[in-house]
Amino acid sequence: MNIRPISKSTKIGATPWEWIPEDFDNFLKELYAIKDHCDKREHLVIYRGQSNRNWLLDSTFVRFCKEYIFGIPQSAKLKEDFRLSSEHQQIVWNLIFYKFGAIIPSPELFEVERLHGIDPWFEFLKRLQQYSEKDDILPLKGTFIMDWTTKPEVAIYFSNYDRSGDGAVWVCDATLTGKTLQTRPVTEILDKIKEKILNNESIGIPLMFHPQKQIVCERASNQGAVYFAQMDLRVDLSEIWSLYERENNIDENVFIKLVLPATVSNEECEKWLEEKGITKNFLFPDEPIANKEEMNLSL
Repeated sequence: MNIRPISKSTKIGATPWEWIPEDFDNFLKELYAIKDHCDKREHLVIYRGQSNRNWLLDSTFVRFCKEYIFGIPQSAKLKEDFRLSSEHQQIVWNLIFYKFGAIIPSPELFEVERLHGIDPWFEFLKRLQQYSEKDDILPLKGTFIMDWTTKPEVAIYFSNYDRSGDGAVWVCDATLTGKTLQTRPVTEILDKIKEKILNNESIGIPLMFHPQKQIVCERASNQGAVYFAQMDLRVDLSEIWSLYERENNIDENVFIKLVLPATVSNEECEKWLEEKGITKNFLFPDEPIANKEEMNLSL
């Protein structure tokens, strides 16, 4: 995104990609100016809302490991010499392989794969993301994929949800991330990761998953969900994308973090969202029946 803030009152934070509007009106103007900029270039733009400005772009599994394995706050970073080590990479990925050796997709998902060619492991991960409170049953919580959305209003909702200070909407120009949209099955990617870990190799930049064939999930559909896999679990997406920009001489931002200021009340934001039809009931409808005879496919 080769764009600057449109409002003179919008401040730049600690990094060039952190923008801080002064109020809700300017927040909306900046957000939709970024969207229009990407739309005019015919670039795919996706959004992620977080209710705490200080949170990193980490997957739920990484946040869990930080707090319960390494004993640090979820928004903190490990000491540098260990954080970027091959030992750290091996620990966190081996924990994922352990988790997904203990729980696997249901036989019904493999049957839908046989009949319709969908990826059972992607559907399994998507289900764990959308219904973690019900389906993520092991002590090791979370997955290595992250929810994003094609709808800016949905990101605003999540940036305001249970917010007690500054929130943030992350905006990613997915087109600038390169050929990251995956068509390979998740199991093939996991096998390649295992090979790279054994050879102490870097795993690479985040991969985007949005298969053409998916089992319809009303919650995911209403949320406009797109999923990015955090491949290198040692660094969050903002750090790896910043490195990607430098290494590839990309003279523009792959992403921008737009701060939702604490001066904006939750009520002001909620009222605006309700006018747009973005409510809790819309984003979190009843769970679909997980029965193979009643599964629909989006083609």
